[in-house]
Amino acid sequence: MRETGERDVPLVTVGASDTLTWSGLRLDVLGPHWVPAAQRGAGTEPGAADPGADGTGVNNTSLVVRATTRAGRILLTGDVEPTAQADLLAADADLGADVLKVPHHGSPAVLDRFLTAVGPRIAVVSVGDNSYGHPHATTLRTLRRAGTLVARTDTSGTVAVVADDGDPALVRRGPR
Repeated sequence: MRETGERDVPLVTVGASDTLTWSGLRLDVLGPHWVPAAQRGAGTEPGAADPGADGTGVNNTSLVVRATTRAGRILLTGDVEPTAQADLLAADADLGADVLKVPHHGSPAVLDRFLTAVGPRIAVVSVGDNSYGHPHATTLRTLRRAGTLVARTDTSGTVAVVADDGDPALVRRGPR
């Protein structure tokens, strides 16, 4: 906050159901959208004090944004884990997108039904060298089996999604 204040850059606080618009860009904030555990079917309440044994519970507070652009709809998912993915599904959020920024660097903690609900033509996995095994083979296999073009920043270098006659197209510059 200090940094943005010193540079006269406005900060905007957003939450689920908020929308921001500019010329050629619309951002719909979809989450975090927490649904009571009873409606989800099982599990603990998101945002509970216990972040999980592995410390990934905080990932469920990732901002989930659907961007509507000249290149189509893009779903930006941060590091959402299965609990937050299930919350979005239970809330009947419109997850459909042409492009998906794959949650949590393509970890195996991505629900197949979440990927099915998004139905992307292009999936971008933002990942570098890591000891976690990201992206995970099962996540990549699920995407490819659905006919999704997958781009990984660890093997493709820099990737960008651009508009090509109103459709999304992938541009790669790499590998690094």
